[in-house]
Amino acid sequence: MISVAGVIPAAQTITIDVPLPRRAHVEAPTQRLGVTIGRLEIPAIGVDELIREGVSLSVIDRGVGHWAGTAKAGGYGNMVLAGHRTTKTAPFHDLDLLQPGDSITVTGFDGRTAKYSVSETVIVAPSDIWIVDQTDVPMLTLFACHPKRSARQRIVVRAELADLPVLHFP
Repeated sequence: MISVAGVIPAAQTITIDVPLPRRAHVEAPTQRLGVTIGRLEIPAIGVDELIREGVSLSVIDRGVGHWAGTAKAGGYGNMVLAGHRTTKTAPFHDLDLLQPGDSITVTGFDGRTAKYSVSETVIVAPSDIWIVDQTDVPMLTLFACHPKRSARQRIVVRAELADLPVLHFP
């Protein structure tokens, strides 16, 4: 209950249901948009790339792709980014070199900058679609084919939000 003055009494807890983003199906038209939506920086492996909307081959052949419908930079849920390791622009060539604690910065064109910290790297089968499932905390998932020059598996780097998103104004 909110008091007339609009102040929440200290003894009460308010729970707000925030819906998780809904990821688009891999074949959805939004996965082919390719419009630039932000920038990805991973200093430990020299990545400074634009992020485009969608994860179809036509998009990730040009660089890093954002799985449509997953969280935005610093947003609630799982932001999922895909890229090649050895073909086309190969932005995720050295994804296997990332270590826990390495910093990742994602900046959206809405001015939001989110800093993440690598928490783990796992190798999964291409059918392990759980990697794009939404989470109840802000996180970042990067994935690419594995090992290099093969599509037999996927390398998945998970990162936790390290700093609250910051808005930059022009």
